[in-house]
Amino acid sequence: MPGRVLMVAYAFPPVAGVGVQRTLKYATYLPRSGWEPVVLTARNPGLSPRDDESERSLPPDLIVERAFSPEPVKLRNAMGHVARTMMRRPGGGAREGNGSAAPAAASHSGGTRAPLGGPLRSMWGQAIRLTFFPDEEVGWVPFAIRRGLEIHRRTPVDAVYSTLAPVSCHLVAGMIAHRTGLPWIADYRDPWMGNMLAAPLPAVHARLQRSIEARFVQLADRSVFATDALMAAYGDRYPQAVGRFRAIPNGYDRSELIGIEPAAPPRPGGFHLLYAGSLYRPNELEAFLLGVELLLDRRPDLRDRLRVDFLGRVNEPNSRLAAQFDTPERLRGVVSYEGFVSHSKALARMAGADALLQLMPDMPGAEVFVGGKLVEYLAFDRPILAVMPRGDGRALVERLPTGIVADVEPGSVAAALERLLDRTPAPAPADPEGRYDRVNLAGQLARLLDEVVSEGQSRRSSAG
Repeated sequence: MPGRVLMVAYAFPPVAGVGVQRTLKYATYLPRSGWEPVVLTARNPGLSPRDDESERSLPPDLIVERAFSPEPVKLRNAMGHVARTMMRRPGGGAREGNGSAAPAAASHSGGTRAPLGGPLRSMWGQAIRLTFFPDEEVGWVPFAIRRGLEIHRRTPVDAVYSTLAPVSCHLVAGMIAHRTGLPWIADYRDPWMGNMLAAPLPAVHARLQRSIEARFVQLADRSVFATDALMAAYGDRYPQAVGRFRAIPNGYDRSELIGIEPAAPPRPGGFHLLYAGSLYRPNELEAFLLGVELLLDRRPDLRDRLRVDFLGRVNEPNSRLAAQFDTPERLRGVVSYEGFVSHSKALARMAGADALLQLMPDMPGAEVFVGGKLVEYLAFDRPILAVMPRGDGRALVERLPTGIVADVEPGSVAAALERLLDRTPAPAPADPEGRYDRVNLAGQLARLLDEVVSEGQSRRSSAG
């Protein structure tokens, strides 16, 4: 009989994003290795963006249980809608879109919103971080624990798996494992403490979360990390638990490409470089855009050839930055921002691009990130330009026959872009051994599940 694993994942379709794919693909392919997943997720979570198409494509026999999720983001979204309506200037509104950066920036800049909006949002964010511990999703925890225990009573499971972020997933799984005696695998897609992409924690929260992180590492039968560098960082922090640490990287799913027709770029002609994913911090985007400017100033013949398309969410700081470069004298007509699209449409655009782009900030902690989108690029065997500091992600691109890397600095970006345009690497297999194939990665998780269940049975036999 196959084993059954309860997979606790707050972010799951129809929630979109590259982080969702890790748990989704485990749930899709674990049955091939003898494990039946039961996913415990949130009902109508406030996370965005959403991709209803991804929910319709879930495996038909996958059991997905959804627990009620009260959370402040829903109230914040409602308040934000009211505030935007009240503070919008008479006759204002975002300009018509023309494929440039300006429309994305206009909806987030002071051009259509009163100056009070930014401070209000900042105050709200601080209030939420002070009030909700360990994260905004903590209201989901009691409902999810109750639902998880009901699932186990109805049809017993053999193990519990949870994925971070949010931290509340580990709270749910840890409590279920404690109440039932089931083995628990805690997955870390990103760092918990010391995450460079996370907002700073209030001091009291940081101390408490460090102690909870240490407790979870102690209690989990296995802690799984998305990169070797992240596993090593946790090993330095918790050397007594290293024997229970494993690394399973993010990956790609070639089956998703079946039937995908490469999408023609929105601006025909030229060399199309595509970034598919969210933009978080403006530092790396600014270094990249300045590098593009530097190259075009030196090589004006490339202006009519180079096309850089950003596909995905652009937050407010990046929107403001993009607007600064969106002038005829700078990068209008060369760089465009197209917003979020469904996963299938993003795949089609990646398949139709001449090369793919990855950006990562140069700041403490960046070395432990690879980027889920970067690994997904491997499925296309296309040239990849990675603008990122030293670390696991950059090392991966350096090993590729089609990889080109640059420091997060305009001069290095310009040189790498020039090399990409003048000596474009020919397409070549990026992962011939299938190290990052989602089917193989699910098999690795299945073997860990086999191990922890076997260990639990041995402990019970010894105790008996």
